[in-house]
Amino acid sequence: MNKVLLTKKQAIDFLELKEKVFNNYFGSAKEFIPVKRQNERGRFFFEKDQLKKWKESYNWRTVVLNREDYNLCLDFALAMHFRGYVLSDWGTARQREFGQKLTNWIKGQLGELAVKKFLKREFNLDVELDFNIYPQIVLQDIIMVFINGIKRKPKIGIGIKSSKPKNTALVLGAKEIEISERSSDVYIFCRPDLPDDHLLRIAIDEVIKSVKNKPHFEQYKNLIPEFTDIQAEISGFCYKKELEKVTEIPGQKFDNGYRYVRFSGDLRRDKKNWEELISKL
Repeated sequence: MNKVLLTKKQAIDFLELKEKVFNNYFGSAKEFIPVKRQNERGRFFFEKDQLKKWKESYNWRTVVLNREDYNLCLDFALAMHFRGYVLSDWGTARQREFGQKLTNWIKGQLGELAVKKFLKREFNLDVELDFNIYPQIVLQDIIMVFINGIKRKPKIGIGIKSSKPKNTALVLGAKEIEISERSSDVYIFCRPDLPDDHLLRIAIDEVIKSVKNKPHFEQYKNLIPEFTDIQAEISGFCYKKELEKVTEIPGQKFDNGYRYVRFSGDLRRDKKNWEELISKL
């Protein structure tokens, strides 16, 4: 039986992904592998069955986070900010401005909540996260598990890392891996779809109150988006030993040396993989 092939545009429409995200996923993340049809001048085509399986997996691994989840993460981020903690880029001294800092802290905590909800929803496993504020770096993100009605510390260290949906790889700094006290045995990668204008969305009433009598208000008054639930994809996980030490990934050359990387398409993500991981907790 001949396989059904889709053009790139048809594949994007079928998966309902943004074009930039789709390009990254097949270009470097290895989420799905394109094929080329003869006499088509090297154009990319995609097997519909492969895309269907990927979409089913994506939907299974995606968690919906609501406003209360966001508020919890916002509270954490504001506490970090007002306690004076510094968030800098990987391996550099460049500090980020207020909005960027809050976005990164919120995104990181959303990823942790998504993993917690995913494990409960799909495997009926309760885990406890640490949302306390510490002067030092928190070593592990899952601090307690509930196994057979007993609450205890996990037998292995779990780190949860978050990034934007368009990003293709789990990227970890050298210190996170090479300093044994900071490293984890397993890293879970999550991609929460947190909009760039999330702070505007939660402050929409105050913003409108401030600008409604201003000269340009009529041009955008109906365009300001409201807050909506956040989709968070649990991309998968890998063991520390599976990380690759590299100086760059497609589209990004790392400052100050190297990072430890695993592309999202290479992560462990099916039900059997998760069950094996849970058995080690």
